[in-house]
Amino acid sequence: MRCFVHRDTEAVGLCRGCSKGLCPACLVDLGHAITCHGACEQKAHTLHRQLQQTDTVLRSQTRNRFFLPAFVMVMGAAFMIFASDGRTLLNFGTVAGGGFVLFGLVLLVIVQRYARDLARKDVPPGGPAP
Repeated sequence: MRCFVHRDTEAVGLCRGCSKGLCPACLVDLGHAITCHGACEQKAHTLHRQLQQTDTVLRSQTRNRFFLPAFVMVMGAAFMIFASDGRTLLNFGTVAGGGFVLFGLVLLVIVQRYARDLARKDVPPGGPAP
């Protein structure tokens, strides 16, 4: 591949902002990416910040993944307890509460599978290397 600016020079990498081939004379090394001079530098910095924010969100999701399913199941169980009248097993309250408990269990399975898939992909913090 050839440099986008210097057509007779071999490119050493691609710009993170515009994906054009760059030779050593044209590139700016930002530490996390190489870019062209100018607007592509700002674009690469913005992209890097977004990847760092995404990493922060994913880490907080793994810490808080049990909260919503547990909350839904506890509320469903409470609904079943307070709605039961002691005489009949199946009334509207116990059926609705059971539905919430079932929904919480399904939600727990889905969240666990999502977390396992993220761990299996083994993406390093900040996203893949440029």
